[in-house]
Amino acid sequence: MEDSNQSKAELSDSDQQEQVKWDYTSSEQTRLMGAVVVGLNVLVALVFLLDRTVPAVHAFITGKAL
Repeated sequence: MEDSNQSKAELSDSDQQEQVKWDYTSSEQTRLMGAVVVGLNVLVALVFLLDRTVPAVHAFITGKAL
């Protein structure tokens, strides 16, 4: 048991850097992508609600009357 604790304690900075080496995103990129996803979801929900409630929007989207 002491060996496993010792091996965890022996992780150097280079070992820790190698563990996250694949992550090249920044927090700004993550925030931007999150905003894009949320914005697109809101847009889809808005179009869906308008399609179901406003006959003119439904006719524009589908080409048929409600």
